[in-house]
Amino acid sequence: MNRIALVVASLGLALVACRGDDAPPGDDTMIDAPALPTEVTIQEVQNDAMPSGTAIELKGVVVTAIDTFGNRTGDFFVSEPGGGPNSGVKVFGAPLEMVAAIAVGDLVDITGAIKHEGCTAASPCGTVVFDNNASITEVMGVSSGSLVVTKTGTGTVPTPADVDAAAIAALPTAAERDAEWEKWEGVLIKVTKARQIAAVRAFGGTDSGPDENEFRATGFVRVQSALVAIPGTAVFGNCYESITGVGDFFFNYILAPRSPADYVEGGTACRPMATTVVELQSGTNVEVVNLTNVIVTGRDDIGTSKGFWIQDAAQGAANNGVLVYTGATLDANLLIGSRIATVQGGVDEFDLAPMGQTAMGNTVTEIANPVLGAITAPTATLPLPATTPTVATLAAIGAAGEPWEGVLVSIGPVKVTNASAGGNKIEVGDNTLPTSVKIHIDDDSFMIPAQTVGNCIQVTGIMSVAIFDDLRTINPRNALDVIPATGCN
Repeated sequence: MNRIALVVASLGLALVACRGDDAPPGDDTMIDAPALPTEVTIQEVQNDAMPSGTAIELKGVVVTAIDTFGNRTGDFFVSEPGGGPNSGVKVFGAPLEMVAAIAVGDLVDITGAIKHEGCTAASPCGTVVFDNNASITEVMGVSSGSLVVTKTGTGTVPTPADVDAAAIAALPTAAERDAEWEKWEGVLIKVTKARQIAAVRAFGGTDSGPDENEFRATGFVRVQSALVAIPGTAVFGNCYESITGVGDFFFNYILAPRSPADYVEGGTACRPMATTVVELQSGTNVEVVNLTNVIVTGRDDIGTSKGFWIQDAAQGAANNGVLVYTGATLDANLLIGSRIATVQGGVDEFDLAPMGQTAMGNTVTEIANPVLGAITAPTATLPLPATTPTVATLAAIGAAGEPWEGVLVSIGPVKVTNASAGGNKIEVGDNTLPTSVKIHIDDDSFMIPAQTVGNCIQVTGIMSVAIFDDLRTINPRNALDVIPATGCN
């Protein structure tokens, strides 16, 4: 599928493209190109050094996939016979009778063409400009009716290049992950260690066709039905031995399988899936969760980034708590004490590096892109805090404090040592500890009442990490979580 019919309500964008159109995507005029074309390789086309609009000819390239599926057909992909990174590209807008005359494995020459680099600030797709000035590289006609595809023989489709999805997922920044996927745009690849981390969904709005379904997989890639339907066995949590297809890009990096045989299920090399909060927080390298009957311990509904905390059992304990990140909104039914039948989602170790900043140390474990089952209203049995950890343990930014991240705890009596620790935050310390050992009380969930240095209080809340400062924090949830106490020095 060459263009995805997509409505992005938040941006007010509507983008619909038809197969076989002779115009570039999102534009009714052709791009001016040099009069004399140059015979080039696909690697040269994919190189950013070649400007968009350059007149080109491709000779002896092999057809790797043809789009005959769904509502929008007619595109095809070609590759240099040797394969490898940057060796493939999509051909858009070829005359349909020429596309009908070729088959996968044919060697073809392509003339009357240009390189088109679309959806950048310099060459937008209509009103669309991708984040980070990303783009789609395609081969298309230099003018209306100019593109000519000529079969010259029969070749061999290159062996799909092996791509390790787990290795890409482990790269520390989005820029590094994008760079790894970028070199496979247009290339036939075999993706391994890929787990399905979301259910299949339609993405084209109310007019979605069969070629507009997808699921998210390891490595921040979207597996789409551009060339063939996604099998009915594709469900959340699947670990695939491999998924083979053509790499592509449109808002996200895409993998487009060509036939049902491209999906090989039953893999064993994927990162783990946790079925309890404790299993998630005490495990290593967990990728997704499939939790049942968890209890809500708190809400983070202050500011623009929202979420809620859950634990397996009513009583707080080490490793039994985690933040579920919901983005800009938070379901009003998710109250302290609510039960959720199922929680499915990916696991993210949130830090500053993905935002282009220097990581400070510890991360916050989050369940991202959650899918929630039935929510049951709170009963008289509300979640109970853990009372055993000391301030010294909770405040430790290293291994000692890690098991308590996301956990509902209670500490006190503690004394206010700093009544204005930045914003609506305070610091408290324990009687038995040096004044340098302290813990921040944060305001992610509740605006803390003004305090005075020396106040003696009991504090209940959920442990987290202030990643900008690399500090452990405790987050009270309401006025009952910060109460006067006695016994401070």
